[in-house]
Amino acid sequence: MIKDKNILVAGGAGFIGTHLVETLLSQNNFISIIDNFNNYYSGKEENIKTSTQNYILNKDYEVIKGDLLDVKIFSKISVDIDIIFNLAAQAGVRYSIEHPIKVSRNNILSALNILNYALNSNIKKLVYASTSSVYGNPVYTPVDESHPKNPISPYSISKLCGEFYVDYYYREFNLSTTSLRFYTVYGPRGRPDMAIRKFFELILGNKEITIYGEGNQKRDFTYVSDIIDGLILACESPKSVGEVFNLGCSNPIILNDLIDKMYEITNKSKKLKKIEKQKGDVDITHADITKAQKMLNYHPKVDIDTGLRKTYEWQLKKLNI
Repeated sequence: MIKDKNILVAGGAGFIGTHLVETLLSQNNFISIIDNFNNYYSGKEENIKTSTQNYILNKDYEVIKGDLLDVKIFSKISVDIDIIFNLAAQAGVRYSIEHPIKVSRNNILSALNILNYALNSNIKKLVYASTSSVYGNPVYTPVDESHPKNPISPYSISKLCGEFYVDYYYREFNLSTTSLRFYTVYGPRGRPDMAIRKFFELILGNKEITIYGEGNQKRDFTYVSDIIDGLILACESPKSVGEVFNLGCSNPIILNDLIDKMYEITNKSKKLKKIEKQKGDVDITHADITKAQKMLNYHPKVDIDTGLRKTYEWQLKKLNI
């Protein structure tokens, strides 16, 4: 547990960010949230409102709206920061294929600006959120941290570049850093473009789900609370300094089977359409989490059935159904 600290959560108005903020606030920390609230997806204001509803603005937390590409943003932080969680990124594999320069510039330069701020501010720990997509299509499964890196989208390239910079600042400047490779995170407050949220909305609207390819892709879906546990464990553990860890559930499911479970939960008739597989998609993600288990005591607790049910209940409430 992290208590009584001043913590910067970059990207703190996003899906994972607001869950982390909510948890850290419950442990008596002061949270500085930086987010650009861009129009890539809506709902960030609502996410912030939900995650901070039991707390007081400028007493328990502050919200700084602005772009991490502008270093002046850091001068707006009102406290001396102890810990940084860098969850800020322009997400979206397909979006990055359409906008490679924008995504690369945003993700790489924002990571660099945060690292420089951390270095100049005597930060005690920086945790960087990366992605399992740095591995590309795996040579073997489950995928451990030493697996070859073969990113197949500008998004995953930008996140791997961020990892390199995080490691560089650790080696050259002795900055206490850790990188975490997330595996397909889902749950309440998920981005509108994320598969599970999008599928539930289509099912509830009696619309068909579009599947890319034959639906035989396997995904290591990881419930958001397990990711939050991993973030906090990585921050707390002295063993994590200078290391990279996979954070996944390590129990992948075939996409067609996932959709069957979702239709079963909703008790709706199945409506599917299959189209050509998209660029940037990998065939399988399957995390080897042995390193995180041994060094961080990371043990995911939420199985896919429980996680789907929790996500579905959130979406029913959100849609007033």
